[in-house]
Amino acid sequence: MKNLILYIILISLAFPITLQQAYDNAEPGNGYDKYILLEPNQTYQGGIGIFEGSIYINCQGSVIDLMNGGGIWLYADQYYNASLDIEYCTIYNGENFGIDYAGISTGNISNCNFIKNNIGLTLHDSSHVILKNSNFIDNDTYGLGFITEIPILEVSYSNFWDNLEGDCMENCPG
Repeated sequence: MKNLILYIILISLAFPITLQQAYDNAEPGNGYDKYILLEPNQTYQGGIGIFEGSIYINCQGSVIDLMNGGGIWLYADQYYNASLDIEYCTIYNGENFGIDYAGISTGNISNCNFIKNNIGLTLHDSSHVILKNSNFIDNDTYGLGFITEIPILEVSYSNFWDNLEGDCMENCPG
């Protein structure tokens, strides 16, 4: 039995699971176009880009290592809606951001940690995000950045500390 467990651990290290694979394999569920339940206590690598559909990701305590890549981003316009609801994730190591909402995208973020990204969460354009019970820790620039002046962010019970240039910044970099 111990050999089997060791073998599974070695295989998971040799063949890492990507967030893109989880996204590509996701099925619709509970009113979402893609309903993603990640395995608890696993590390997923890389980000994803979302430009249409409603997406739900429950990390169940797993980690998303963006590996100094672009992060998780979504963009919506009047022709293609995009929304992302995400919870129970630790998102770290994003070169530009952890999560980026742009255009008229919407979403809910709850019980997430944003660690060691350039900016933990960025909002652009007319995006609208509800943020609850999340932590922004040790990000290289800001924990939270408004890239334009008109996004809507509703925040409750969230913490910001040790973000290098500041915890929150409006109209950055501007």
